[in-house]
Order: sequence, then structure tokens, then C-alpha cells
Amino acid sequence: MPVIIALILFATISSEPYQEFSKNSNGMAEYRWVETTPCETGHHDTGYAIAPFGSVVLKQVNKDGTVSQPVCND
Repeated sequence: MPVIIALILFATISSEPYQEFSKNSNGMAEYRWVETTPCETGHHDTGYAIAPFGSVVLKQVNKDGTVSQPVCND
């Protein structure tokens, strides 16, 4: 079981969407639960979103401690 979890973790952080998220990240390692928002993975007005199942439920906290709403806005 630990081997499977390690493989999934490696595959996730090696994926293109995660690498793109890392490039667009504000460096804050804090996230907050937000209202489920329909969204596609990619760059949006409020930042880069990873939405593997078509919605976002966690949002990276801004440098001033706020959370931008709506999460996906173009």
C-alpha cells in the first residue's frame, strides 16, 4: 500500500498541471476550503487552478491572508 501511495504522489507532482501550478504559485503553503466551484484546470483571472474533476474546493491563500472569490473567474 505505501508503494502505491508513493507512486500516486510522484505521478501527481510530476504532472504538467501541477508543474504549471507551481510556476504560478504565490509561494504560500496555506490553503482554505471554498464553496465548490465549477472550473477547468488552467490559468484564470484569480490564478491557476487544478480542477481534475471539474471543480475547485481548495484555494491557495493570498499573501495578505485573504481568499479570492470567485475561485474561477475569466
